[in-house]
Order: sequence, then structure tokens, then C-alpha cells
Amino acid sequence: MRRCLAFLATVLLSAWAGTAVAANSVTVESRQVPLGATGVTVGVYLENEDSLSGLVIPLEIREVTSGAFIADTLEVSAQNRLVTSLSDMVVQDFMPEQDNTKWWCCDGGGFSTRGAPDFLSPDAFIYAAIATSGPSLPIGNDGSPPDGNPSIQIMFAVTETEGTFEIDTVCITPNNHLTFMGRDEVAPLPVSFTKGIVTIVDSCACDCHADPICDSVHNILDLVAIVGVAFQGADPIPDPNPFCPYETTDVNCDDVTNVLDVGLMNLVVNYGANPDSTFCNPCAP
Repeated sequence: MRRCLAFLATVLLSAWAGTAVAANSVTVESRQVPLGATGVTVGVYLENEDSLSGLVIPLEIREVTSGAFIADTLEVSAQNRLVTSLSDMVVQDFMPEQDNTKWWCCDGGGFSTRGAPDFLSPDAFIYAAIATSGPSLPIGNDGSPPDGNPSIQIMFAVTETEGTFEIDTVCITPNNHLTFMGRDEVAPLPVSFTKGIVTIVDSCACDCHADPICDSVHNILDLVAIVGVAFQGADPIPDPNPFCPYETTDVNCDDVTNVLDVGLMNLVVNYGANPDSTFCNPCAP
């Protein structure tokens, strides 16, 4: 793996002279997430005005507020445009500790020791990919968060501490800065970078709790949806608001959709029960 990484760095950075005029960018999505959230996804959005034969994207996750950080899970995967491009050589490595190795490219303060994330700030990782004979990354734009189609997805859980942490670019040794290599260019292309800020907040808000159809009324369609989840193996129906702690079908807030939820929804839909007193308040303390 180290030989592959060194080779990749050599291919991408061997000719550093010269300048290309192009607007290329990497943007990390910023998000607000609730305390202790799991399965949080953050997109890394690419824009390239040249066809790319390779790229190196080293990122550092660093707490801004003490204790506000990733927890338990950190996964990185190619998405959308990168799934079928730059696939001849792909390197994904994690660096759990900043070691301040004074490589020429890092000026002290880089990461070099590879290993599993330790979920102590800072953690770092690198996504690097190159095309030798396979397809390059064609000219394109992933769009803007949160509505675009990111080329890289970061998934993690967060701690129970309110505050913020950043996902910024960094130097990872040996010789790996943020780099785009154009298919027809000799020198690396200039790349702008926008860091992401993840804010962990203590809040609760639900848009469609006890309303799985999410049409602001309680009717037979909602009852059918709950029956599907409770008895027929249908997929869970989360609230579209990420700050809602319960599924839309969990009308009694016991963290499961079952016969009790079916019975309560049946009372409201078919027997005129008051939903305010029949269903739980998902944001009650």
C-alpha cells in the first residue's frame, strides 16, 4: 500500500513547474446534526474544468469545540462521477494522529502514520485515484450541497457534545497535497477548497411524525403505511427533518413500529380519537 501511495504521489507531483488557468474546486458540505447522531453523511463536491487523470484529496477532521467530534464510525466512499472514473489505482488511507513530521511538503504538522481512526481530534484520511489506461474524470460539476451529487461521501457518527468540528484539507506525507492532474496538462492544476463545518446541536423538530405519508392529515394511507412497516417488512419511514428522534410510524415513541402503533393510528383514523392526546410528543422531555 505504501509503495502504491508513493507511486501515485510521484505520478501526480513529479512535474510541479508551470501554471494552468482553470477553475477547479473541492467543496466539503457543512451540516447541522443532532447530539449523538449516527449515519451522518457529508458530501465532497468536485468541479473540474479539465478532464482529470488523477486527484489527491487529503482531509483532516479537527474539533473546534472540545468534545464535539466524530464517534465510533468513519467511512469514505466514491460516489456518482468517481464510481466509474479514475479507478485504475485508488488509495484510501486513514491517519489517526498528527505527528508533525517535517517533510518538505508539510512544513511540520502533517500526517504520515496510517491506521484505523482513533476518534480523537485530529483524525485525517486521504482519497487518491489515478487513471492509467481506464477512464479519466470528465469535465463536470457535482453541483452544490446539499442538492448536488457529490463524488465522495464521508459517513460518521457524532458525539453527545454540542459544538462544531471542521473538515479541512491538510498535508499527508509523503508529498500529498490537495491535487488535480489534468489529462492534457504537465503540471498540477490550481484547485480552490472550501472546508466543511459540522455543528452538533441539542434540538428536536419533526415535520411528519405520526404522518408517514407527510400530507398533514391522518387517514387510511397513514394506517396502511404503519401496517406495512409493522407487519410486512416495509422499510422504515424516517422523518424528513434530521432533528426528529423517531420514525414517522413510531407514534408512541418507544423506538419501534409494532402493533401498538397500528392500534393507535386506527383509533385516530377510524374512531375519531384526538391525535394530540393519542400520539406521543416526539420532542417532549
